[in-house]
Amino acid sequence: MRRKNTSKAAAMAASANARAAKAVSNDDDKIHPSGGKLRFFLIVTSISALLFLAPNIFLTISSDKQTSIFPAPPVSNLSSLADSLLHNFTASFDEFYAYSVQPMLDRGLSAFNGTKHETEERSRVGYQLKHGQSRVLEASTATDAPITPLENAQSTMVSSKKGRGASAKHPVIMVPGFVTSGLELWEGKSCAKKHFRQRLWGSMSMARTFFADRECWRKHVSLNPKTGMDPENVRLRPAQGFEAADSFIATYWVWSKMIENLADVGYDGSMMTMMSYDWRLGFDFMEKRDGYFTKLKHTVEAHHSVTGEKVVIVSHSMGGTVVYYFFQWVITEKKYGGGGGGKNWVEKYVHSFVNIAGTLLGVPKSIPALLSGELKDIAVLFAQLGELLEQYFGRRKRKNLWNTWGSLFGMLPKGGDAIWGVGTDIVSGIDESENSTEYTYSLFSKHGNITAEIIWNNGTDDFCPVSTPPVDNATPVDESYTKKDGFTHSNLRIPSSREWSMSETIDYIFQYGGGYGPTISSSSIFSFNSKDGFKKRTPAKEMKKHWHDPTAVPLPRAPSMKIYCLYGTGIPTERAYYYKVACDKLDDILSTEGNQTCGDEAQACESESSFISEEPPEAPFHIDTKATDLSRNIQYGVRFSDGDTSVPLLSLGYMCQKWAEPKSRHNPSGMKVFTRERKHEAEPSLTDPGRGGPHSGEHVDILGNVGVIEDVVRIATGYEVEEKVDHDIIVSQLKSIMKSIDSHPLGGLKKVVK
Repeated sequence: MRRKNTSKAAAMAASANARAAKAVSNDDDKIHPSGGKLRFFLIVTSISALLFLAPNIFLTISSDKQTSIFPAPPVSNLSSLADSLLHNFTASFDEFYAYSVQPMLDRGLSAFNGTKHETEERSRVGYQLKHGQSRVLEASTATDAPITPLENAQSTMVSSKKGRGASAKHPVIMVPGFVTSGLELWEGKSCAKKHFRQRLWGSMSMARTFFADRECWRKHVSLNPKTGMDPENVRLRPAQGFEAADSFIATYWVWSKMIENLADVGYDGSMMTMMSYDWRLGFDFMEKRDGYFTKLKHTVEAHHSVTGEKVVIVSHSMGGTVVYYFFQWVITEKKYGGGGGGKNWVEKYVHSFVNIAGTLLGVPKSIPALLSGELKDIAVLFAQLGELLEQYFGRRKRKNLWNTWGSLFGMLPKGGDAIWGVGTDIVSGIDESENSTEYTYSLFSKHGNITAEIIWNNGTDDFCPVSTPPVDNATPVDESYTKKDGFTHSNLRIPSSREWSMSETIDYIFQYGGGYGPTISSSSIFSFNSKDGFKKRTPAKEMKKHWHDPTAVPLPRAPSMKIYCLYGTGIPTERAYYYKVACDKLDDILSTEGNQTCGDEAQACESESSFISEEPPEAPFHIDTKATDLSRNIQYGVRFSDGDTSVPLLSLGYMCQKWAEPKSRHNPSGMKVFTRERKHEAEPSLTDPGRGGPHSGEHVDILGNVGVIEDVVRIATGYEVEEKVDHDIIVSQLKSIMKSIDSHPLGGLKKVVK
């Protein structure tokens, strides 16, 4: 008897699992016959229409004569009869539809929508973990191979052996990334006063404002390049609450899926907080203007005080760099510009730091943005559309706008040539098969040499006439700038060496300052001299310049805190560039757009022409989009590495792996660090158009990746974390790339700080 009962129970469980795999409940079967909900509605509507129309059909008219299935009426009465029949038909059909068809459709649609939402809820990771279900297929595979939707549905219905589900435990603080938080207008010039408290960034009103008056929009999203903060009479401030970053524009979700899954296990506004910020600001100015880090410190302390639990900080993209900066700020004494929390503050209040798609070592794509106002996608677009879009919002306008955003300087690559100069992460070829994409790597830098970050395709002697005489292998010096109205404006001296390393490139950006010169505000708040930072050669009051750089300042002492690095791989990502000097345009640029400034009258600066004329001219160099060699994976002047489309693999994973090494000097307290990669597998969906699906590793889509969401929910709730999350998943060539870098005579983290 017991054996029969066991078999019966097993059969019932198997049936339940099969039903769950199809995401269909018993109620669904009663409401919706086999064949699909849409077909059900079509059948009902068609049958209803036929039942009504059949008794009213009495006449058919062929192409050349009148025929009838009833005795034909006289021709003289045909017109009036048709009018009468049409009137009676319309009235009868309206009555029939209103009292018969419409109620049936309403009931069907109500059942359909209800079932749809119930099915979506059951398919969410948070719902499944709440009910003690787990994605065992993924947990049991060492390589984290992509799971098919059917496998996922089947695996998620396996109940936990512990017999309980996940529930809210640790408070969660979310720190969004670059450009994904809304910015609202609180004070503006006359052209924008009608947009008071509307978003000029991160909403449909942003698009309307841009296309209606792009110069008005640009004035308001720009910062003062000299102070790094608000222009006069302009105040944009970050939107607040979950709405600040749950979606960007309309239905383009950012954090909404993560929030929804956390809500499934019991989280709400009392247990989690979105800490949005003005992502344009340099990190030091975030505290100076808005007191952001003070507010973040108080928020962490308040959650800890109310719940008695340590806090989980979840960041995305540049938010990871912001959190790292915060850790350094909060443990530093106030007299040195810190938050005064003490050396044990992080250990006391923070349970874990979940770094999703983090920019820990910066992003190379910030280089062309600051140098010439270009991104790879924009450069390709302009090569196809010519000057049309360039004239509407050209390189000069973009360059001058982006150089006012201090955050972009903070995202320049960190670690210098010792990390980025070896070049073993650069992909030399791509082998795409039906089921996978394989990258080919090669050692571009020979023994003792450094790989170029920028290659100038003009050659070594092709310089613009305005430039000062070149010095071999030297970047511009202060004498190549002229004073003007409180700024030193670059005279656009063109680089003299054909190849620039990463260090030379960053040196030039800080001296060039997008044409504003070395006195641009960002040059005073960031340092990329990692060695001086790590050896503490920098005066204590100046150490804040290094807080953004994990190669220059070690992790805080917090032995019980855990760090999780979660990110996607398998997508070509910008890594190095081919540039070309445009000497033929320099004379026109300088003669028509010289460094004139606004007049004494305030009204003079309100016009578009005067606003433009006070800014630096267009850079006389640009990405050489004709540099293409598919055999070496060079496309439109760009070389690529593995990554998530925005952040290269080195920045995503290198420091996480170095922190995890035993006795790491950059992790003095030996906190546990886990790296969990997700191989990009795009699954386009009609219900989520334009996105990569639940297994996407793309930079923003990763916030909707089911594996990443599961990790975050488990970490926050403490549900089976040690068994299911506390181990590495490496699916890329990260380890072999790191080995090549660290073994290079000029490479590795030790060389950065030695």
